Amino acid sequence: MAAPEKLSRGKRFLRGLKAAAKGTVSFLMTVVILAAAALLVLFVMNIRPYIVTTGSMEPAIPVGSVCFVNRNTELSTIKVGDAISFSMGENTLVTHRVVKIKNGKYTTKGDANNTNDAAAVTKKNYIGKTVFVIPYVGRVFRFFQTRSGIISAAAVIAALLIISFIPKAKPEDKNSDQEEEKSADEQKEA
Repeated sequence: MAAPEKLSRGKRFLRGLKAAAKGTVSFLMTVVILAAAALLVLFVMNIRPYIVTTGSMEPAIPVGSVCFVNRNTELSTIKVGDAISFSMGENTLVTHRVVKIKNGKYTTKGDANNTNDAAAVTKKNYIGKTVFVIPYVGRVFRFFQTRSGIISAAAVIAALLIISFIPKAKPEDKNSDQEEEKSADEQKEA
């Protein structure tokens, strides 16, 4: 039976680093694929993610959360206590809780706010019902939309890919490693 090959510390470190990089790349790719598949299913079901940017719904929906809004839910099925999303003005999307329903108009209020919203929600500005929330994940998405986030992600991906493509040691390198270790062992014995 042949003796197991011994590698220098540097080569063992690189081999471990390469294995860790490959494992990390595999894990990240799996997460990305699963997330993309989940988002595709949600998209087909007409459920859209929105990032919460204000604290009006805290503590139930913290800043940086992602709200998933079912755009198929009819306004007529909404009850007091439901969190709904609606447009306020041209470019503002709001997610607040329904506190009162009267004559087809839905009065809303942020959980952290002291007063009801000034304008009622109607079919005209209603978007959908919040079906679930993932707290704080939106902060990660926001970070990766910034210049430093994009650069950080690219640097990590590039480093992992470079490490994962480090070639294996050539057979002659293995022999020279064994010879180096033998001579080091011989020097210790002497």
